[in-house]
Amino acid sequence: MDALYLGLIVFGIGAACAGFITYKILKSKYDEKNAKLEYIFNKRINEETDEKEAAISTALKEKNEAIEKFKNRDVYREAEHGKLLDELNKVIEFHKGRSKSIFNKAVDFAFDFEKIFKDQHQNAQVEIQRVLDDAFRFKRKVLLSSITLKNFERKLEEIKKETSIHQTLIAKYDYFELTDNSNWNLIEKEFRNKVLELQAAQDERDAQNEIKRQMREERQRAEELEKQQLEAEEKEMELEARRKAVEEALLAADEDHRLELEETRRKLEHEIEEVHKQYERAKSMAQMTKQGHVYVISNIGSFGENVFKIGMTRRLEPHDRVIELSGASVPFEFDVHAMISCDDAPALEAKLHNLLNTDRVNKVNMRKEFFKTDINRIIKCVEENHGKVEYVADPAALQYYRSIEINDEQFVEMERSFAS
Repeated sequence: MDALYLGLIVFGIGAACAGFITYKILKSKYDEKNAKLEYIFNKRINEETDEKEAAISTALKEKNEAIEKFKNRDVYREAEHGKLLDELNKVIEFHKGRSKSIFNKAVDFAFDFEKIFKDQHQNAQVEIQRVLDDAFRFKRKVLLSSITLKNFERKLEEIKKETSIHQTLIAKYDYFELTDNSNWNLIEKEFRNKVLELQAAQDERDAQNEIKRQMREERQRAEELEKQQLEAEEKEMELEARRKAVEEALLAADEDHRLELEETRRKLEHEIEEVHKQYERAKSMAQMTKQGHVYVISNIGSFGENVFKIGMTRRLEPHDRVIELSGASVPFEFDVHAMISCDDAPALEAKLHNLLNTDRVNKVNMRKEFFKTDINRIIKCVEENHGKVEYVADPAALQYYRSIEINDEQFVEMERSFAS
């Protein structure tokens, strides 16, 4: 029993010792763990504290920088405000001075209004008058400088139109006392002088062309006459050689052939005489510088009835001149009423022109050789100054009358087609 109690006591002491040792070990572990946790906790607290302090320090620094920045901005604003205030004061002073000047001018203008208005009105009136007159003079000058014999009627209408526009503009500005300086009489005189100058220049060119034409005709006539003389000389020499041959043959011929050779010699002598006459006539015509033909022609289709052209040509073939006149400038050919050969063609032509001067179609340009008269009167004048001539009273005018017939046939054909 004692042993049991002793054992229990020993067990109890052992258990107590074991519990104490266990307590110490557990307490040691607990203390070590608590120390570790406390270290970790303190470390975290210190880190958080450092971070907060750094954040606070950064925030304070930014705050200080912002405060400094706003302080500098306020200083800059104050400086800028001062500068703008100075500029504003300058502008105010400038406008005050300008307003004062304007006010003074307004006061002066109020007292001198009538005089200033009249001066400005007069200046404006003078300027407008000058502009309108200069514009009209320029247009008139341009139109007058562009006048030709082909467009002078159209240019006259354009000048009238510009004059009317100028007068309309003068009347439009009734607020001003403008003057119409168009002076139509002067314009008409300038226009007439311009047209007459152009006509005179054209007449001069026509005269020069006519002289050149006559020179060509004379040269052609001289060449043809010279050619006729050469041909006559050659033919005469040929016939003379043949006649000599016949005479030589006569000396040696018998009675049977003598009569035949005599007849041949007479024929050759006659031909030689005719050729010599041709030579002399060609030579005489070459020496006669005024010999030519005066022609009387008409063109009913182009100029109407009883309108005749009386001209002169020195060509050996006078009808070539008529063909030349019947060129592309007229729709129909000229018809020849009379072709008068004379020794002084220019004199006869001038005489006929003078006698028929009152019947001229163009009484301004004397080189236009057209006369509205009767063919019998023309022939009477010719016979009184030249002698009897052959003439044709009624022109053939084949192309003209045929054209009328074709027009009638076409009209009838059209009526038939409409009727069907």
